[in-house]
Amino acid sequence: MDFSNNQNFSECQRCGTCCKKGGPALHYEDQEILDAGSIPLASLYTIRKGELARNNVTGGLISLPVEIIKIKSRPDDSACMYYNDADASCEIYENRPFECRNMECWNSDKIAALYDQNRLIRSLVLEKADWLKDLVSTHESECDLDQIQTLVNKREAGDAEAASVLTEMINYDFHLRSIVTEKGKIAPEMLDFLFGRPLNEIITRQFKIKIEKSKS
Repeated sequence: MDFSNNQNFSECQRCGTCCKKGGPALHYEDQEILDAGSIPLASLYTIRKGELARNNVTGGLISLPVEIIKIKSRPDDSACMYYNDADASCEIYENRPFECRNMECWNSDKIAALYDQNRLIRSLVLEKADWLKDLVSTHESECDLDQIQTLVNKREAGDAEAASVLTEMINYDFHLRSIVTEKGKIAPEMLDFLFGRPLNEIITRQFKIKIEKSKS
């Protein structure tokens, strides 16, 4: 999103610009919407602590100090999955998230003030689903991105053991997702919310290396 002030108008023009640049991040104020099922968890994804993400207020990429939960984009482009091109409308307008309700593209101050405040995290969303919350916590511990950064540095310095540990992490992430969907009967669409993007994708994109998963 471009949060530059625009003095040419003072109300939404229904241009769809903000919606076409991706779904919003969720805040504490959105918990009620999630609890009511108005936005299903399968519509969400998590950007994990330590991942690189664009700061829409200051610009540029930052390593996230805390995770962010966002509404997914459409599979074919960056637009929010709930954006309707036909009439430039929001399919969940009555239950749109806090950021959307406070977005004023002609006045960036309002959204900038709340942008990184009271961000909703998975442990709060899953407060009533202990087994899923425990799975998320275990995954975070086993696939910690700060640890991965250390291993990447060691790998680049020629440490073969570090490369092996990275491969083990990737395989753990892959197999956990398989077990959760097959034995836990969790829809595959939920995985990006529960565990974030697949670890091999994060490592390839963020650390510019690719480690093949073992076939075992």
